[in-house]
Amino acid sequence: MPGLDRRVAEFTSSRTRMLLAGDGLTTVLLEAAARAPLHVRITHTARLSAHALDDPGPRTALGLEAGQPCLLRRTRLVTPTGVPVSANVVVAAAGRDADVDAVMPAPQPLGYALAGRGRRLERRLLHVGRVAWPEAPDRTCASKTYLMCHAGGPLVFVREMFNPAYFPAGTDGAAALAHEACPARGPARSAP
Repeated sequence: MPGLDRRVAEFTSSRTRMLLAGDGLTTVLLEAAARAPLHVRITHTARLSAHALDDPGPRTALGLEAGQPCLLRRTRLVTPTGVPVSANVVVAAAGRDADVDAVMPAPQPLGYALAGRGRRLERRLLHVGRVAWPEAPDRTCASKTYLMCHAGGPLVFVREMFNPAYFPAGTDGAAALAHEACPARGPARSAP
């Protein structure tokens, strides 16, 4: 039986490793860490030609021709108080799958929306790493990129970036162990 993916194993935080190694609904793990239900804040949606994407990764992973139409969705999963737990970029080939087309603009987590339509798509991990946290670009966060597939064919490209206050992105053992000694409560907030 294969062990933990080496790309995931290099993260010191066990909480972060668990999130990155998961191959199911990420939102369930995010809600457990946040200890609250999460809501979708859609920051951008568009229907555009694949050549207009600012990142060639989705185009390549989905096998899109330059002029082929695609759907782009940028979201944040936020706590009830508005704290972002993840930032997400989702791209799908327009017209490839009716259920995917229907849920892309929906204001709910993509996995939950697809499950509500009776769909559970296989996830195929493409990349795990560290990137700038979109909410604070001077901070590094853990990131996961994968395809959601049906019958082996790619339908959706997903890049998730995780708030480092919940999921430390470091490899410094002392800092990660200190963080894990305390339950995840998210970012510190000032009392009103």
